[in-house]
Amino acid sequence: MSARILFTDDDPLLLRVLQRRFGQVYEVELAASGAKALERIRTSPPFAVLVTDLHMPGMDGVELLQEARELAPDTVRIMLTSEEDRLTAVEAVNSGNVFRFLNKPFDLEALAAMVEAGVRQYDLLTSSRVLLEQTLAGSVQMLVDLLSVFDPKAFGQAQRMREFALQIAGRMGVPAPWDLGLAALLAPVGRMAVPLAIQGKLNWGERLTPEEQEVCRRIPEHGARLVGNIPRLQPVARIILYSGKDFNGEGYPLDEVRGAEIPLESRILRVLEDFLEALQTRRSRPVVLEQLRLAEGKYDPDVLAALAQVLAHSPLDPSLQAGRRTLPLRDLAPGMRLVEDLCTPDGALVLPAGTRLAQIHLERLRTLAAITRLPEPVPVEV
Repeated sequence: MSARILFTDDDPLLLRVLQRRFGQVYEVELAASGAKALERIRTSPPFAVLVTDLHMPGMDGVELLQEARELAPDTVRIMLTSEEDRLTAVEAVNSGNVFRFLNKPFDLEALAAMVEAGVRQYDLLTSSRVLLEQTLAGSVQMLVDLLSVFDPKAFGQAQRMREFALQIAGRMGVPAPWDLGLAALLAPVGRMAVPLAIQGKLNWGERLTPEEQEVCRRIPEHGARLVGNIPRLQPVARIILYSGKDFNGEGYPLDEVRGAEIPLESRILRVLEDFLEALQTRRSRPVVLEQLRLAEGKYDPDVLAALAQVLAHSPLDPSLQAGRRTLPLRDLAPGMRLVEDLCTPDGALVLPAGTRLAQIHLERLRTLAAITRLPEPVPVEV
């Protein structure tokens, strides 16, 4: 597919010339004013290059390029100027609004070279962004997969936490629920820095020594450091960092941040972590919720109220509400969700209920099935 170029000028003769010269190489659109150019940018597929004259009635070229930068930051911007406007053009370049400028009257071949350079710049920008997004998604998926194998119980808890967190986010108007959902999934990765003996105690619900409790309180800090190393996940890392801090400011990290200064997403995870943990022993949602309410100063009252609303409209675990099927191990596929814990014959947890199966889980199940007998058929949500 040829690159899309938008030429903007109030001279209809020049626009026709540009159409003839560049229409055979690129997909060209024309605009006779800045306002019409902005309308094209808003309603059309992305343009690789925008070429505009500086002097036009109404909106001039500088204003157009500033607006275009907000609407389509990847589009490469070129400005046509006169010799006496050189200072204005240089300022536009320095401010980042313009990729190149060309003085009028200009040679069409000189403009063609600039447009070609602009197209190459656009391709570089967009391909780099796609590569970064794919790398980000792959890094996140790798961490989630590692957690699911390393600590299946914590992984199952994280999946349930994410389901509840997104419902609470919808009720509280959280502006970036994607960050919250990702923080809920990745929060337990800090457990990888905890000694295996302590992890075993955590999984079996055994009493921890004061020293071991201190190690566990710092799990969010370890998780935040790991996640913060991934590009563009710094906001997610900050949510994880403060997810272990009480509403009254007690806990880690040791700073003066408290109350509404703690990220709302962190306050949501703080409530849900203790709610889901207590639910494993109490088994009564109203009892556990009241228990959290009585812990004065520990949790955000607004988050507790939002959780109560979610529970009132969600009588079942949100991760297990769809219909069930029972399938043999060989028929399990990525995307299916376990309805019950999957354990070995001696009771060791392989994958917890609520796990959304990925390829790494299926490979692990096949490996285990080759050396031990796993229960079949497996109840799943398809």
